[in-house]
Amino acid sequence: MKRSYAPRQQDASPAPRQDSLREQVYQYLKDAMSEGTLRYGEFLDQDIICERLNVSKTPLRDALIRLEAEGFVSILPRKGVQINPITPEFIRSAYQIIGAIEVDCLNEVFEKLTPRHVEEFEASNERQWNLLKDENYVEYYEENIRFHNIFLNLSSNTLLDQTLIYLRRRLYDFPRRSYSYEWEAFNLETHRRFIDSVRYGNKAAAMSIFRIEHWSFDVHKKFFKLYYDFD
Repeated sequence: MKRSYAPRQQDASPAPRQDSLREQVYQYLKDAMSEGTLRYGEFLDQDIICERLNVSKTPLRDALIRLEAEGFVSILPRKGVQINPITPEFIRSAYQIIGAIEVDCLNEVFEKLTPRHVEEFEASNERQWNLLKDENYVEYYEENIRFHNIFLNLSSNTLLDQTLIYLRRRLYDFPRRSYSYEWEAFNLETHRRFIDSVRYGNKAAAMSIFRIEHWSFDVHKKFFKLYYDFD
């Protein structure tokens, strides 16, 4: 069901909260970028957006500041607001950072993983397989994040989620040419071997799978042109 971003005009209703309008504008722009309606390299026509959503420049400005902080747009003085591209260089950097963080986290929390966590890993991976077969990619990626959070949430580092969420959004929330069953099946197979490593208490193997396979730019680069909207 498509969202409606214009606030309802009802005399008896209180005026919409400013933070609510900001969230509506933010979500509208995110959806437009994800769907490809707004494409990278383009400059936003802020007047048209305000007119379309029936909002003032204030919630739009606040939403754009948030999107800039998350890396989706650049606010350029005297030029306007430009949508940032996803480039191979960005993907390589993002994979390096996410991989380093997850491997370091595994090193920290591995001894905390129990048979119950192994069961959670297995159940999550099974759900991902089923969602992939059903081509339900939205829930598939949400479940994929839950899989990784099973061990990430065991860390005492309170900045982990804050650091990873923006990189994940940049990688997953941009226009896609297509989804690759082969690519996702490869990822789920590395999950399976990771689970086996945890089951048998092999920390070195678990860390190695994430370091040199799961988050390796060179291992995955053959899929990037298929998945991301760049040449």
